[in-house]
Amino acid sequence: MNQAIKDLTALLGTEKVLTDDQVLLEADGPMTRPFEKAFGYKPKFLPLCVVKAMSTEDVSKTLKYCNDNGICVITKTGATCSEDQLVIVNDHTLYLDCSGMNELIALDEYSMMATVGCGMPLARLEEIVNEKGLTTGHCPQSQPLAHLGGLCATRSIGQFSTYYGGIEDLVCGLEAVLPSGEVVRIRNVPRRAAGPDLRHLFIGSEGALAVITEVTVKLFKYYPDDFWKGAYVVNSFVEGIAALRDIITAGYRPSVVRLYDKADMDLNYGSVELAEGEACMFFVAEGPPDIARVTGENIDRIAKEHGARYAGTKIVDHWLATRNNICDTIGKEAAREEFRQTKTFYATCEISASWTEVSDIYNAVMEKLPQQIPNLTLLGGHVSHSYQTGTNIYFVYHLRANDPLQLTEVEQWELVNCLCQEVLKKSTGGAMHHHGTGKVRVKLMKQEHGSSYVLMERLKKMMDPNGIMNPGTLIPLE
Repeated sequence: MNQAIKDLTALLGTEKVLTDDQVLLEADGPMTRPFEKAFGYKPKFLPLCVVKAMSTEDVSKTLKYCNDNGICVITKTGATCSEDQLVIVNDHTLYLDCSGMNELIALDEYSMMATVGCGMPLARLEEIVNEKGLTTGHCPQSQPLAHLGGLCATRSIGQFSTYYGGIEDLVCGLEAVLPSGEVVRIRNVPRRAAGPDLRHLFIGSEGALAVITEVTVKLFKYYPDDFWKGAYVVNSFVEGIAALRDIITAGYRPSVVRLYDKADMDLNYGSVELAEGEACMFFVAEGPPDIARVTGENIDRIAKEHGARYAGTKIVDHWLATRNNICDTIGKEAAREEFRQTKTFYATCEISASWTEVSDIYNAVMEKLPQQIPNLTLLGGHVSHSYQTGTNIYFVYHLRANDPLQLTEVEQWELVNCLCQEVLKKSTGGAMHHHGTGKVRVKLMKQEHGSSYVLMERLKKMMDPNGIMNPGTLIPLE
């Protein structure tokens, strides 16, 4: 391994191969096991080094060397993943940090596309295009920290997805480097019928198949002064789901569609008083002013047909102003001290299902999870992404740790597994809506894919025959 570091240094230059102990210790980023780190958690394995790639050529050279010499590679940019994608599982892995590949390569305002390096911060790209009256339309909770390459690799979704779509709907084309070091490019064609869509070999691959080095995304006209906003109280969470279903299937596409049960609402929005069993839903409609207005008028009509009462816009404004606040606290000492004081971790588990089955899943989880997980201190849920055929639910929970250093691997996994088993009982239940598999929910991949899982195994074997790319992600370790 010492020879490998020498070889990589000779190949790339001293300034691009980092071996400082503190750099290696912090290389997995603030989102990896933030709770355990408050109690002195140290990873079982440290990286051999951190390679700071500044170009596609750097990536290609690094991957070819590692592939030839049996060294595993975990690629990262913004490091905002939440499913242990960046956890190292052996003693011969390096981090390939591509955050330095952050250039704006091309901006085509007429064809509404921006091409960027994989390390381009999403917030920076949004600032650039906003100045020209445009938007990427992609606004995940991690927006202040996330980079474009990682968003593609984790199949990210944004909080305005019901209007703009997920990252898979926004990517026009990309460049990637295979484990062999070979560079491939998928051109920015508006649409093609030339076999399977090769973009999807890379979008959602979580660094387990290749390294995405360049991304081209769609742009949209931006109308920030023409938002329609509105909030409503409904008699129950299930009735709220029925209202959302009628709004979406009628053809209306608000950008924000959110529905909170009482537990989740009380946790996040104490100013909205709900009676026991009630729920609150709120919306943002955007786009050309006439479209936003008509969308809002019909949301109002359909919501009231379901017995909802109007609750104004204050809650929507509060959400818009605070929706990314977690990025200011995650990994910070104040958050760690709170963990040490309470020994309680707040987290989420996002799933999806058809309109037919999603309410049954919600009811089953809310009934059974408290019985199965005795150290669960809070359980609630909200909807945040809706589709023509169904919706997601973000289950939120507080889990008091019996052993803080074993939370993710033991206690949190038990909770996630119990919850996801209720989801996977349903034919349309998806156990991973947008956070990916990482090294946590990867254990559910065979159940998630069923008979098609064999294709995932064959894809991994074909694209990464030596198994160097982020082992333990997409395909569970034996």
